[in-house]
Amino acid sequence: MDNDSRITGFRAVHPGETLAEELKERGIKQKELAKAIGIQPSHLNELIKGKRSFTTAVAMALEKELGIPYDFWMRLQYGYEHDCLVIAQREVEEQQRTRREPSLLDKVASIL
Repeated sequence: MDNDSRITGFRAVHPGETLAEELKERGIKQKELAKAIGIQPSHLNELIKGKRSFTTAVAMALEKELGIPYDFWMRLQYGYEHDCLVIAQREVEEQQRTRREPSLLDKVASIL
């Protein structure tokens, strides 16, 4: 295990999910926010759906419009990217371990 104290679950949470929840709580429509922060509605929708990464420019625009600090959004983005990498590495290691370890059926068959 590395020196990183961050706990990584089994699913990475994209910052777009947090933004979607925030908009819902505030009763703000995606089109309204997109116009207010100067991006296309399709771009915002892709951010919310996790198809795009949050950039510093978008995070700063969200800070100005929603009052949520840009570094909050960037930490969510970096955390998401970190978690994706850790989860992918975990899956690779699990596949390698599974290939190396004989299954219980293999062990029984070798005894018989």
